[in-house]
Amino acid sequence: MLNKQEIEIIRQFNRKYTNTLGLLNKRVFNTELSFPEARVLMSITNGSTPMEIADKLHLDASYTSRIIKKLTKLNFIKKDVSVKDARSKKLSLTDSGIDLLDKINSDSDIQIKNLIEDLSSPQQQELYQAFETINNILFEIDGE
Repeated sequence: MLNKQEIEIIRQFNRKYTNTLGLLNKRVFNTELSFPEARVLMSITNGSTPMEIADKLHLDASYTSRIIKKLTKLNFIKKDVSVKDARSKKLSLTDSGIDLLDKINSDSDIQIKNLIEDLSSPQQQELYQAFETINNILFEIDGE
């Protein structure tokens, strides 16, 4: 088991990385969305249900519902009635939602490129390997 000092190093990294990525900022990049709203937008695939999004992001269902209502009002997503269950809604991105998601993804890519641009190629590869190791150990990432 890790000792207190080793755990503190991990926590210190988490705090620094959170600050570096701007996760505590009120808005994601130069959009009108908060970080949770952007994550909901990123999680929507054609046919996703509000409950699937809430479960996937470990968010309270009513909070997720409020976010989905806002994203719908902003014309970033649309809700359609499920053909299987009229009580259930299926979510999909609108053209505006796709455009915004593309912008967020592009800005995120640029942010990471800027973060590592001063590292040598071997350092960038070492950093990538470290993240791949963390993902595989903690989250068993499957390409998500």
